[in-house]
Amino acid sequence: MAVYDVILFGATGFTGGLMLKYLASKTSVKYAICGRNRGKMEQAVAELSPKPEILVLDVVSASLTEVKEVVKQTKCVCTSVGPFQEYGEALVQACAELGVDYTDTSGESTFMRQMIEKYDAVARQSGARIAVHCGQDCVPWDLMVWKLWQLNGSDLIGVKLLGEMRGVPSGGTLSTAMLSMRTKPSKGTLGFDPLYLADGKKSEFLTQVDLPKGSRYYEEAGQKGGPWIMGPVMANAVRRTNAVLKMVPDLKYHEAMLESSDFGLSTLSTMAMGIAVYLPFTQSLWYKMGVLPEPGSGPSAEEMEKGFLTLTGYAETKNKEAKMKAVMKFYTDPGYKDTARMCVEAALALVELPKSQKAGGVYSPAAACGEGLFDRLLATGTTWEVIEL
Repeated sequence: MAVYDVILFGATGFTGGLMLKYLASKTSVKYAICGRNRGKMEQAVAELSPKPEILVLDVVSASLTEVKEVVKQTKCVCTSVGPFQEYGEALVQACAELGVDYTDTSGESTFMRQMIEKYDAVARQSGARIAVHCGQDCVPWDLMVWKLWQLNGSDLIGVKLLGEMRGVPSGGTLSTAMLSMRTKPSKGTLGFDPLYLADGKKSEFLTQVDLPKGSRYYEEAGQKGGPWIMGPVMANAVRRTNAVLKMVPDLKYHEAMLESSDFGLSTLSTMAMGIAVYLPFTQSLWYKMGVLPEPGSGPSAEEMEKGFLTLTGYAETKNKEAKMKAVMKFYTDPGYKDTARMCVEAALALVELPKSQKAGGVYSPAAACGEGLFDRLLATGTTWEVIEL
């Protein structure tokens, strides 16, 4: 019998700390935090009132039995402990086998593919809803496509998403990004991309992804746009949602980040990250020089308050024209402060979603809890507008 609505893992990290603060504001939610260092966790909750219960567990070194003893106490696990390819599987496995729901802040497509292949069937059997990519990577993009499908139904054939963003990267995200770029995707055993696994077989609802390879002019926005580092991850979440929800056969998907965006990376930082991908032994040097932020660090409160994300989606219908556009706005730093809100709200959406209304499986955010998550985000600061063209 679950004692808690949510157990939060990673509360002593930068993003996890923001998740803890946000979760603490939900006075009706019963939650606990879990980590390997009690002293750090006690420090993290020192100013909270009331204080959550502290559970001690090192998910990296603990046995699966030990992990399950903690996981079985909650309705939903919510975690920011990454890189997920290194530290994430134990929690997914425990949740999948116990029927406990799960959300994370992962932006690692390799991790998502592996979890689908290993645990989708297990989760379908147990009833666990495993929602991967519940932060900025990839909630806004995933929900935008899902919502445009809801509005247009079978008339929809494609979507174009243009983003404008201001944010500052944390050390943990840069470290994860470098690991992801160095890691070759596993071939797996299915014979097809695990993102298309639905009901135990390959879905017929595939997605044609078209990402810009360089700068191009977007007449809709009146400015140039181009690719950005997490674009393929957003596309992979959309692939999963389309396959599972069976939205649009051969959905056409295009996205770009507009030129007016500001990612807070200096030329030297960008160069350092690129070098560290191909020469991993230089990574510690860049940290020591202060060019790259250390994992566990992140932007200041003032910097985060200046952040924002505006995502505009255009629906292409069967008459080959954009029928409508939708604008979704996030008014603070999307990568960390709003990622904390997105992931916690996804967890709470699953807590509220009866098992009878959504079967178990390994999902993208929109496929797992689109309606509940969308409503919760609009109730807590996100805005949404639909404009007929």
